[in-house]
Amino acid sequence: MQQMYRRTALIFALGLAPFVASSACSQVLDTDSLSSNVRAGNGGATTLPSSAGSGHAGTANAGGSVGIAGTGAAAGGTAATGTAAAGSSAGGVSNAQAGSGAAFSGSAGASGSSGGEIEGCPCWAPTPTCENGKCVIRGPAMIKATTFYVDSTEVTRAEYAAFQAAKAGNVSDQAAECSWNTSYEPQFVQGAPAMTPEQPVTNIDFCDAAAFCAWADKRLCGKIGGGSLALSELNDWNVSQWFVACAGPKGSNPYPYGETYQSGSCNDQTGSQRLEPVGTFAACAGYYPGLKDMLGNAQEWTDSCDGKAGNADGCERIGGSYLVTASCGESGLARRDYRAPELGFRCCSK
Repeated sequence: MQQMYRRTALIFALGLAPFVASSACSQVLDTDSLSSNVRAGNGGATTLPSSAGSGHAGTANAGGSVGIAGTGAAAGGTAATGTAAAGSSAGGVSNAQAGSGAAFSGSAGASGSSGGEIEGCPCWAPTPTCENGKCVIRGPAMIKATTFYVDSTEVTRAEYAAFQAAKAGNVSDQAAECSWNTSYEPQFVQGAPAMTPEQPVTNIDFCDAAAFCAWADKRLCGKIGGGSLALSELNDWNVSQWFVACAGPKGSNPYPYGETYQSGSCNDQTGSQRLEPVGTFAACAGYYPGLKDMLGNAQEWTDSCDGKAGNADGCERIGGSYLVTASCGESGLARRDYRAPELGFRCCSK
């Protein structure tokens, strides 16, 4: 019988300010921040509406499941044109921004076999980080949901180790509510089984997870359009990124693979009962193609806390684990500084 993971609110004494992720790239855009942006096409040309302003250079961008282009010079009163970029499975999308009264336009997108690194900045999802003049992905590849992107898997130990190496012990740029956090080091229990680089990183607290997402120019999954979620909004398909990614755009699927629970499909209590490399359970596919392990393997931190301050407030874990069977809408609170062998995270686009 399925054992459902129930919400258990923790009562604490202090208050919380909403988490705000910092950005390593001075100009980070999400493809959906432009109201008339175009989804994956069949290589066809696309023209976007005019936009007044001082203008800046667009950049080529691609990766994940959608190729995105946008290389164009700044212009004042002159049209700027975007060029094609290669994507892993879909046509490019152009976003060249022009200056005062100029038009957006884009040339044909191209299909490609990869797209993890594109010349030029600024950058946006699914390759949101500007690194050495190129748009790259830090952490898992990103999958398009509705108006946002979500990591295809939980963040792995290898991906988290890259973050630690880049930070080199510097914890100074955390959000105010994480000022107490003095280390990003996972706290493993002595005598625990050996871990592999492909397994989800666990034994980290909320602030560790939030810092990784900020470093990757992403964010812990929160409210669609930006911001933290109230506890009551976590399983609301109108506003919750994580819930939409798991249950679909109308919240219609209690499980990412459908309406009916399938024993053994995900790495929950009916799985291996230990952490597995991400994506091991092929049947545990998400609502959106390419999305893995939304239920089972590791529980995941989300940007939804109970409004109390400091490290003693409660933040939501969701998705079940190899110890707990859960549906998309079931979650539980834990202290912001809580760590556990079954608790990890994934990121969403800003």
